[in-house]
This record gives sequence, C-alpha cells and structure tokens, in this order.
Amino acid sequence: MLISSASSKKTKSINHVLGESKYILAPMVDQSELAWRILARKYGAQLCFTPMFNANVILKDLTYRKKVLKDLSCEEDRPLIVQFCANTPEQLLEAAKIVQPFCDAIDLNLGCPQHIARRGHFGAFLQDSWELLHKMIYAANDVLDIPVTAKIRIFPEVEKTVAYAKMLESAGCSMLSVHGRTIEQKGIMTGLADWNQVKEVKKNLQIPVISNGNIQNLEDIHQCIEQTGVDGVMVAESHLSNPCIFIGENPSVYKMTKEYLALVRIHQCPISFVRSHLFKLWVHTLKVYPDFQLALGRAQNLDDMENINDEINQACQEDDEACPITVNGFPHYVCQPYVRTRKHKEEQDESENKTERELSRNQQRRLLRYQRKVETLKFKRKSERERRKEKRAVEKLNDLTLESCPSPRTHSTSKLAKSLINCRLKEAMQCIDSLKVCVDLSWTNSMNNKEVSKLAGQIGRLYGSNRKASSPASLYFTGFSSDSHLYQECTRKHNGFENYKITVTENSFLSLFDKENLIYLSPDAEIELDAVDASHIYILGGLVDETVRKQLTNDRASEIRISCRRLPIHTYMHRSGHHHSYSTVLAINQVFDILLSYYCTKNWREALMKGMPPRKGFLINEDVS
Repeated sequence: MLISSASSKKTKSINHVLGESKYILAPMVDQSELAWRILARKYGAQLCFTPMFNANVILKDLTYRKKVLKDLSCEEDRPLIVQFCANTPEQLLEAAKIVQPFCDAIDLNLGCPQHIARRGHFGAFLQDSWELLHKMIYAANDVLDIPVTAKIRIFPEVEKTVAYAKMLESAGCSMLSVHGRTIEQKGIMTGLADWNQVKEVKKNLQIPVISNGNIQNLEDIHQCIEQTGVDGVMVAESHLSNPCIFIGENPSVYKMTKEYLALVRIHQCPISFVRSHLFKLWVHTLKVYPDFQLALGRAQNLDDMENINDEINQACQEDDEACPITVNGFPHYVCQPYVRTRKHKEEQDESENKTERELSRNQQRRLLRYQRKVETLKFKRKSERERRKEKRAVEKLNDLTLESCPSPRTHSTSKLAKSLINCRLKEAMQCIDSLKVCVDLSWTNSMNNKEVSKLAGQIGRLYGSNRKASSPASLYFTGFSSDSHLYQECTRKHNGFENYKITVTENSFLSLFDKENLIYLSPDAEIELDAVDASHIYILGGLVDETVRKQLTNDRASEIRISCRRLPIHTYMHRSGHHHSYSTVLAINQVFDILLSYYCTKNWREALMKGMPPRKGFLINEDVS
C-alpha cells in the first residue's frame, strides 16, 4: 500500500512518540484522569491516553475546555495522547487545535459501544460511515502538527475489519488501536477479544498497531504480543483493579489507594472519579465487608475516603489473622484482576452459598445487617411511590372539578372537557391580566441529543400543567424554529404538539417585549423574586445541561441587561440534612408550576411545596408565613 509523504512524516512522528513503549494505559471515561495516569507511569505505563473528551463540547463550553486543559497541565505526564469523540471533520480539527500544544498525538474514538455513543452518533456507531471517517482523519492529519491515531472495534468478518483498518491508514491514521471485540460485545455479552483478527490487522498494515482486550496480568501482555505481533498492548479494566499490572506485582489495595489519594490532593479531580476508582480497587474486599460499600458511597471528600481506607485495612488485618479469605488464589485485599464470569443460576447459587460458609460469624452478621438495610430502603422507596401515586390521583380528581362549569353535564364527554380547556387557554393568550411566561429556547444549539430529548419532555409536562390550571398562563416559546431538532423531538414525543396553544417564534424575546418588563429567572441570581404579577414577563431558560455549568442564565441576563431573579427557596425552605447534595436547579416545568401556583394562591410556601421535588433535599420552614 502506498502512503502519502504527509502520512509518512506523521508515521515517523508517532514512532518517536511510541518509541519502545509496549505498556499502554487505555483511554477510560472519567477514569484515566491525570492523577491516575501519574500513578500508572510510576508503576510501568510507558504511554498514556486521556479520558475520552467531547470535541463538540470543548468548542462551545469554556468551563469544560478549562477542565480539559487542566487535565493536560502536567509536564511529567508525557508521552500523552488525547482522545476525542466527534462526528464531523470540523469538530475534530478545531478541538485538536486547542489541545495539540499539550500532547503528543490526537486519537479519534471509534470504539465506544455504549448507548450514549449511539444517541450522540460517535464512537463505534461511526464504523459504517467510512467516507465520513476518511474525511475526518484526512482533514486532521493534513493540518495538525502532531499525529492522528484511532481506536476501533472489529467487525464479525475479519476481511471487513482489515479493509476498515486499511481505509483509516490510507486516510492518514498514524497508529491504530484495535479492541478485539465487536460493537455487540459489551456488558454481560462482553466475551473474549479475538486476537486472530488483531493479528490479521497487524499483518496487513504498515503503521504501528496496538491490541486491546483479554488482559488480566503481565503474562497475558507478553502472550498477546507474541501471538499477534503487535507493537504494544493497551490495558483498561484490569489496570483499574491493579495499577501494578505492567510490572507484574500484586501490592496491597491499601497502599495503592493511599498513593492515589495523595496524588489527587496534588492533581485534583471530581470526587465521583475518586469514588469510582476506590470501588474498583476494593472490589473484592467490599464483597466481604459490605458495610464499607455504603460508607464509601456516602463519602463526600478525600478525608472521608482516607478514613474509610484505613478502616478497611484495619478490618482486613484483624480478620486475616483469624480466617484469611482468598479470591482467585490471592488474599482479597491485594490488587488483582476482576474476572468477569457468566454462570448458570445453579452455579451462582452454589457459589454464593460457598462464599457464605467461608465467612466468619462477624462477617455473616455484617452481611445480614447490610441486607436488612437494603430491604428497608426498598420498602421506603415503594411506600413513597405509592404515596405519590395516590397524591396524583387526588389532584387529577380535583382538577376535573371545574369551578366555571354550570352543571355536571359539562363533563359528560371528554370532547366537551377538551373544548373548555382550549377556551381557557385561548382566553389566557389574549387576557392582559394572565400570568405571562416565556421559555427561551435559544440554548438548544449547545445541547446534545440526550439533553434535547429531556428538554422536550419538560416542555410537554409544562404544557400539561398549564392545561390543568384553572387560571392558565399565557405561554411564549422564543428562539424556537420548526426546523430544529428540539421541535422534531417535541412532535415525536407529544401528539398534537403543532396545535398547542402557545405563541411560538424564531425571534428573541427581546423583540416581543420591553426590557423593563422582563425578569429572567436563574438559580444563580443574587436577588430573590418577591412576587409574581401580570405586569412582568418571566423568562425561563430552556436549557438542560448535564455538565451542570453555573452562571449561564445569570450571565445571559447580565449581557442583555435585564432583571434577573431567583426563586425564594432559601427564604422559605431549609436543608433536610439527609441528602448528599442540595440543588436549587429546577426543570422548566417545575419552575413553571411554582410560578403558576404562587400567582393563584399568593403563597410561596404552598407554591414551593407543589413544585420543589423532595429529591432536591429541601423542606418547608414551618415558622415562615
């Protein structure tokens, strides 16, 4: 196969990056962050990948971009390859330009098989779009000063896998990582990786090839290189349970955890990343001491986690002297592979009974206490669901009793009831004394498919609340185009969406209303909303943001110089003391319910009780009138 001069130049460059590296840390979402990479390099990793970053988000979200660049800030963390997910040449190229001064190569994720990749149309769900992938690799390789690599999954047919790999090589891919599993092999269907396909890819390419899959220990790495002839081996899941896999050692989990937590204090990362690492490191021990699993799940900071690490270590030392418990031939408290197995139910039951017999009496008592706690939680959740169900049934019955109906015959047909509801909605649109609420939908361009789908659901619930109200509000949807993905999602989810009694426009709300009458509602505003009246128009930011960026709506209000207010949650409510986190960020339908309820009752306590979900962790102050 002929390779262009530009591609040959990049191949030399990747050889300089790869060097003699055979032990490679794989890209893992929220798991191969800077602190973990530093730990991996200390114990034998010669080349590291970052977690998968979203190219589209890094271009649009300054906060996300800062987090990415912070993860690339350590000069000792080299050689380093940054992995992106993307689905257009422009996305990949522009995102790569931002990070190329801080890394040695750019990798395109073509191997993620998860549902989020399907919805976002990236990862392994691009493997049939060969023309698009060729354009993406070629464009990035042609412009960037560093090599472009890719990570793929195999097809069931080895011939198609080889052809796929050759296509990427011809586009300018400088190194190819091959995960020897198909897109269907995930979760309980993971199965074994096919090293024969990896071997065929290596045999037919001129660029370096890296293998991924079927690695449990150092011997597996050497066996993989011997059988496939690859240039290196990438390790993911097994490294999470044993960071010393590249040097062939099995240290105590306590030691590795302590070292990792010390690194996190230097190279900070979200506490959720740390908690996930500790669950994987202590995976075998937490089965022996399930009480610690709950404690670790509730830990809120590094001090909590260090204390739990010390307590687990102490428990291991005490019980090991009396009755040592082993897993796969190792004590449960040393770093070792987590072996996935698929058992028949009879074998699983027998294994569980055997494990129970191996436990000491103290351990069995702890296990029993844990099981009782789980059953209690299940009962509480079931009772809460039934309570909410009964509450909704009562509310629905009350809503059907329309005060304006002259006689019971008004409800004789659903057709007549719908007619009355539509009349009320039309009157609200024309009445100057009705509550006016505008949903600003100009945010949707910065949202992914999952977030747009959630917003469409919130819009449906908001309109449903307005239909049931005895005094409905006049609704406006601005920045809302019939060609947008959100509009299509709304029509897909809600029958008759085109006939909703709402004023819809593609223009900004600034073109509809006077600035002095506008109030933008934001959880980050400094001033609380004291009342709701018909003289103002209340703007709700139609935004679903799973990255939980702050100050977005508040900054928008400041930019256009209009009043910004937040709901008086802290005045009329207090923290329950039983939640791990407390949030005042509400969905647009929840904010609407609060506004509408206050407009009708003039009572903030009643309004907040109706619209504030219990899961937010707030309770009403009984002494506030």
